[in-house]
Amino acid sequence: MSTFDISYRVTVQEGENIDEKIEGICLEQSVELPRSVLSEEVETKVVGKLSSKEQLDNSQYDISISWPVKNVGDDISQFLNILYGNISMQPGIRIADVEWKQLPETLFGGPSFGIEKLRELYGVKDRALSGTSLKPLGTDGHGIGELCYQFAAGGLDVIKDDHGITNQSYAPFEERVSYCVQGIREAAEETGHRAYYFAHITALASEAVERYKIAAELGADGVLICPHIAGMETMHQLARMDLPLPIIAHPAFSGGLTTNDKQGLTPDFLYGQLWRALGADFLVYPNTGGRFSFSIEECQAINEGARNERLPFKSSFPMPGGGLKRSNIPKWLETYGPDTVFLLGTSLYEHPDGPRAAAKELSGMLK
Repeated sequence: MSTFDISYRVTVQEGENIDEKIEGICLEQSVELPRSVLSEEVETKVVGKLSSKEQLDNSQYDISISWPVKNVGDDISQFLNILYGNISMQPGIRIADVEWKQLPETLFGGPSFGIEKLRELYGVKDRALSGTSLKPLGTDGHGIGELCYQFAAGGLDVIKDDHGITNQSYAPFEERVSYCVQGIREAAEETGHRAYYFAHITALASEAVERYKIAAELGADGVLICPHIAGMETMHQLARMDLPLPIIAHPAFSGGLTTNDKQGLTPDFLYGQLWRALGADFLVYPNTGGRFSFSIEECQAINEGARNERLPFKSSFPMPGGGLKRSNIPKWLETYGPDTVFLLGTSLYEHPDGPRAAAKELSGMLK
């Protein structure tokens, strides 16, 4: 019987027994019944089985459970349910890893581009990339397009909509995308530098697909999506479209899954591995030292998950944002390395000489 392993960090609460907790996971994530009412056939074919257990201290254990591949049914939604369905409502269980190569090759497609293909497409051989977000919400489409032009003319590589800008009356989707595409083209004609614009398409699944198509038709270079709002399966669907566009994944609405060290999913698993499996070419995550709470070790682990050759998918560009300033880019470049997109916001907008000068300064640090 083909199986795949999920690794967990389990914290035993007062009054709990680790073996009973493991048994609970094995049953809860499969049959949702006690063994006493199961047939031998169902128990053998369906229920998860403990494959390893390591005690870390008085209350924490690293465990691995093997699950029948047939339980997934070649269905990403069911995989997510097995991964962290009912146990998401039980304290002390955190997902740490999956043995991706044990899953069917047809289940997850990974990024449609990946780092190597994007470098080839952008003509950027081995340096880190620069990026920013177009904001603030309330700016009209022409204003956002002008910002896009200024950042592109200054030499930025990746320019995306802010995740709060969707299809509001301030800047309707098609109008905004058209202005931004125009700004990218004008900057390229003027300077010879080609920047790449990513339109934000988060919406209901059917609407996100429609916006993806419109963005492609209007000439956008890629799309931005918040998979925990639009749906993780939606992102995977977009990554498999006949007209491929690179995808940036944004972590909005996901914080509750990653900020409790005794529950949820580890940041490197969610942002570095699962998003990559689901098709994100760029992985936005909150960098340490900003207004969010990840440690440098957690950020490094996300980067490793995005690029690790252990996963059977193309690699993704980690895209740290928050805590990044023009003044500390050399430090972060040395820390994170060239296979990174450095996403700056406030530090560029605060430049006394405007966005074009800010972009020129940042891009100069990375060349």
